[in-house]
Amino acid sequence: MHSELKELYSIQAALNETTILAITDTAGRIVFTNDKFCNISQYTSEELIGHTHKIINSNYHDSSFFRDMWNTISKGKKWTGEIRNRAKDGSIYWVDTAIIPFLDHDGSPYQYVSIRHDITDRKKLEQQLHKQLIEDKITGLPNAFYLENEVEKKILANEEFRLLLINMDDFKSFNESLGSHHANQILTLIGERLSSLIQCEKSILARTYNDEFALLCSVSDTNFQLIIKEVFHIFENPISYLYTDYYITFCIGAVHYPTHGNSYEDLMQNADSAVQTAKGNGKNTYTLFDESMNNNKNRVLLLKNLLHEAIQQKKFVMHYQPQYNFQGEIISFESLVRWNNPLLGDISPAEFIPVAERTGFIIPLGYLLFELVVQDLPNLQKAIGKDIKVAFNLSLKQFFDTKLISKLMHLCELYQVDPHYIKIEITEGVSSSKIPYVISIIKQFRDLGMEVELDDYGSGFSSLKHLKDFPINCIKIDQSFVKDLLTNASSKAIINSTIHLAHELGFTIIAEGIETEEQLHYLRDKGCDAFQGYLLGKPQPVSYYYQSN
Repeated sequence: MHSELKELYSIQAALNETTILAITDTAGRIVFTNDKFCNISQYTSEELIGHTHKIINSNYHDSSFFRDMWNTISKGKKWTGEIRNRAKDGSIYWVDTAIIPFLDHDGSPYQYVSIRHDITDRKKLEQQLHKQLIEDKITGLPNAFYLENEVEKKILANEEFRLLLINMDDFKSFNESLGSHHANQILTLIGERLSSLIQCEKSILARTYNDEFALLCSVSDTNFQLIIKEVFHIFENPISYLYTDYYITFCIGAVHYPTHGNSYEDLMQNADSAVQTAKGNGKNTYTLFDESMNNNKNRVLLLKNLLHEAIQQKKFVMHYQPQYNFQGEIISFESLVRWNNPLLGDISPAEFIPVAERTGFIIPLGYLLFELVVQDLPNLQKAIGKDIKVAFNLSLKQFFDTKLISKLMHLCELYQVDPHYIKIEITEGVSSSKIPYVISIIKQFRDLGMEVELDDYGSGFSSLKHLKDFPINCIKIDQSFVKDLLTNASSKAIINSTIHLAHELGFTIIAEGIETEEQLHYLRDKGCDAFQGYLLGKPQPVSYYYQSN
């Protein structure tokens, strides 16, 4: 007997070290607790006995959880599960629980023994891992994985919802000019500002990609339109970071379930198509998806494949539009690419150049087109009868290619063309980042004897601060201002001030897109130096100039 009692005490000691033990009657009242239960709950046995487990209820589990538990054990069956409880001091702990009914001779439970083990540390680790799985590390917002799960839940429930894909315009320039750390800080501030749009618990804001956020919401169409307007409204004021203001713009694509797709993949793909359409419409705008966008997307995919083939096979030709001085003499040409494809016919540069930009083909395409220009230049000069200059449009991506200068020089040497006869046209976009680098590249062009022109001036957001530092030769007035200069007071004012500014800075100025005599006369009267447009001459192949001279 003594040995049996000793064995029982040993078992009890072992249980107190490893196991949380409680016994309850059929009403759930606690009739026994061991030391381990008291330690983890921070209640004494006197405080626990006579009470139900509601004394440690954390309100984490809903009523159905405990109803299922009681339905199981009241039938004499064992129940197992994980329960989150609350200790006396309010702290939370988790237990892995097994409840075993003790049955009388009729097979009915007369008490329940609960055997539990502390799994709090394990649950904390699980929560940390789950957080890493569903949370964006930079902004702290939900990530694409979390968003996908939430969208699929709504689809399974056949719940109507709308999805906004919010894509930042030109975020690459932030990374390039500020570095990834500071760019990520700005992303976090953007996420915080967008979070103000969340109107209810069913709305979810997630960061789905590098420069892209998504807003999932179950609202009416009217409220949805208000949310879109609010996105643009809250970013009318800049993001302030390290004593500098940054103006943020977005392109937004909008889709509706079930109208625009029956899966997360379809909805996101269609929302992206709407974003790309918005970007094509001039940025800082939004587009609601429609099926015609997929047709456009299929054409873009086809263009991508045909473009790659055309670059490999050198299927492009260059046309040349004359530029005239004040005396009406041809002083130079602008080179403009043309592409005729056997399958699609003539394809506008306005269509295939953006595709080349997005796919990365713009750099090999740019070098191919420059090669065609230096090949044509001797023949063009021969056709005109004098050593004429040709302007070549340099894309933004090609401008920042580290091999730019060496490759252009190699092509000039290969075709024995003097760089003095080349004019390089750059866009206002070069002023958005890496200003010292931009200045150094322009200087290298100038050192080679090439002229440098700032193209499409006024169509972007050029900084006058940088403009005075750029060692360029010429400014070209964008044709959008020339088009309505006689009817739009703002366009006229911009043209007048640009001509004055250019001359004050020592630059010459060219107006492009001239189509009427009235436009030409006005620009001549205001002191414009050179003129280009369909009124004076359309872009033509070299062979045309042989025939006309």
